Amino acid sequence: MALLPQGHICHVYTDEIVMRLIKKYWLLLSLLSGFFSSSLHAGIVISGTRVIYPSDAKEVTLKLENKSRFPLLVQSWIDAGDANSAPEDSDVPFIIMPPVSRVEPAKTQTLRITSTPLVSHATDRETLYWINVLEVPPQSKGDQNYLSIAYRNRLKVFYRPSTLPGLSLETMDKVSWQRQGEKLLAKNPTPYHISYASVQLSGYGIASVAGTDGGMIAPFSEQTFQLKRDNKVIAAPPNSVITKAINDYGAFIEKTYPLGR
Repeated sequence: MALLPQGHICHVYTDEIVMRLIKKYWLLLSLLSGFFSSSLHAGIVISGTRVIYPSDAKEVTLKLENKSRFPLLVQSWIDAGDANSAPEDSDVPFIIMPPVSRVEPAKTQTLRITSTPLVSHATDRETLYWINVLEVPPQSKGDQNYLSIAYRNRLKVFYRPSTLPGLSLETMDKVSWQRQGEKLLAKNPTPYHISYASVQLSGYGIASVAGTDGGMIAPFSEQTFQLKRDNKVIAAPPNSVITKAINDYGAFIEKTYPLGR
């Protein structure tokens, strides 16, 4: 069976209690995530790895497709960064329609995300939110020992002021890199969240990233990357940082930068 992609959260429960647990014990569900993730896969495929919401947009959409052989119940909501928040705890200036839907096999469902004037966002930088897409398979018939598997995907939502253009390669180039002992310090002087799939230091190995934000650097802030030695040979000048950044479309942009810029 296929491996569960990174970013998915997998929960396994008996069929008759899965929906009750989703409502009442969301923290427990999150703590049990990954328990069975090595051999399971989700049925809902999302058309993208991030959502960009321009401040002057009336709405943005996100398409879901059911790749499984059975109908799936899908619940969607947005949070401000708390991965353990339940749908009823959501207190963000967005509305998702439909919040709950049934998606038949080989069919699609379009989520419509609309901003509400409940919060005044910063006008000089992006604001980060997270969209959650939870899928639950149908209840079993007759077999009380059947296990229902609930998956949750979390994607970043970047609320972007209309005065800011799209995230460009030139913007990514403005990040500076410095080595501080066993760490790399990255400074982001831009109004954008800049995400990295990987960061490497030539002659040293892969820089592993700690924290729930992965390799993301928030606007006008710094991020520390903990270095981890290995024997990998990197074809780059000594003391160079090789980054694999992620653009607005989810594509990887690989570039090499000198240290101490």
